This record gives sequence, C-alpha cells and structure tokens, in this order.
Amino acid sequence: MRYKLERNKNGMITQCEQNADGTIYNEREKLQTQAIKNLERPTPGKLGNLSNLQYFNFRISNIESSSTNNFIDRRYNTTTAYPANATQTIMFGVSGTNNKALYYNVVSLNATYTTALLTTRAAELETPSHVSFYLLQNIPTSTTSLGTKIPQPAPLSGNGGGAVTFLTSGDDYGAQSITIDLVSDSGKYAQNNDTQGIRCSGLALRTILMNFTTDIVLDDVTIDITVGVDVSSVSTTY
Repeated sequence: MRYKLERNKNGMITQCEQNADGTIYNEREKLQTQAIKNLERPTPGKLGNLSNLQYFNFRISNIESSSTNNFIDRRYNTTTAYPANATQTIMFGVSGTNNKALYYNVVSLNATYTTALLTTRAAELETPSHVSFYLLQNIPTSTTSLGTKIPQPAPLSGNGGGAVTFLTSGDDYGAQSITIDLVSDSGKYAQNNDTQGIRCSGLALRTILMNFTTDIVLDDVTIDITVGVDVSSVSTTY
C-alpha cells in the first residue's frame, strides 16, 4: 500500500491511501465530481417515479333558477348531432375559443353535489340522481376549440319484439356519452386494467337529474367535477 500527502480545504495536511499504481488517489477528484453529478441527476426512483395521472377540475352552477323544489331535471344538447357545435361544453387544454382543444385519455370521472353558498347546508340526495356527459371531438373544419359529439363506434340494430322500443340513433342515442351517479360511489367512472381510458377532447352536458329529500332553493345547487387524465396520452388528434 502506498500513501500520498494532501492538503485539505482547512489547510491541514493528511495522508491518503493509494494502490500500487496510484489510481485511487489520482482519480479521486474526478470520481468525487462524477458522484456529485450523479446525485443531482433526476434518476428514476430517486424521488419516486412521477405519475402520468393528472386532473381537470371544474364546477357547474346556475343549473336552475331561484325557485324552490325537491328535484332538478335538465336536458342539454338535444338537437346537436355530429357535426354540429355542442353547447354547455368543457374543452381540454385551451384557455378560450381561439385554439383547438387537446385530446386526452380520460381514466376517471367523478361528480359531487354541493352548494354555492358555504352557509347553506346541502340537502341529502336520493336515487335516481346523476349527471351525464357527451364525449366530444374537435370539429375538423373549425379553427376554434368548439367540439362536436363523437358518434357511436358502429351502427346498432335494436329489436324490441313488440314489447319495448330501443333508441339507437339520433341527436341523443347516436352519440357516445357517460353517466356518473351522484349518490353511489360505484357509479363513478374509473379505468379498468383492460383499457387505456376514454379518449376525447372535451365533455358536453347531456343530463342533470337530482332528487332531494326536501325542498331547497335550486339556484344554490352546484356540481363539482373531477376529470382524471393520462397526460402521456395528450395529442392534437384523436
């Protein structure tokens, strides 16, 4: 074993080990510099792998007027079939109407009933109570972020056999939509392990149905929406 004297930062001379060819000592400063760089590098697992799951959050208010009642039953976009502009919409990834919205894979969708006034206690909801959304895509011929409904993936043929009637087309049932239960957690949407989520560039209101256990002032009612998306799926095309 060989040794070499070295002065440290405090001016003290210390004896450092080196092997027969001197490489431990001679490479020491270089190795220390590289070690510091390694610590500063954002290596996977050092602070935990970052998740691709992020959220869009918004609130729906002014659903009804100031009347008092124990239910809300509203229908939206009843005459806006593809490729017409949908209304009462939320488009992803844009701050206004001057740019195209971005497509994401929606992996979760949650809706919570609340009230606009903190001093007003939320009345209890009862079944059936839900909010429904049409899934939207960008309009190819439009230069704005306005969206249109996504048609069903393929035609459906319904035969009720004279006992019931199936609606499979038109402004409502000819488009893809999703319904979120406001009472039961089992009615919330969450991606299962076999899918990559629901791909769309926005959501448009289809239905708000709410039944309360008592009469309330309806213009206090609001619904908070949380949309979970996979940010790694973002693109400008479907």
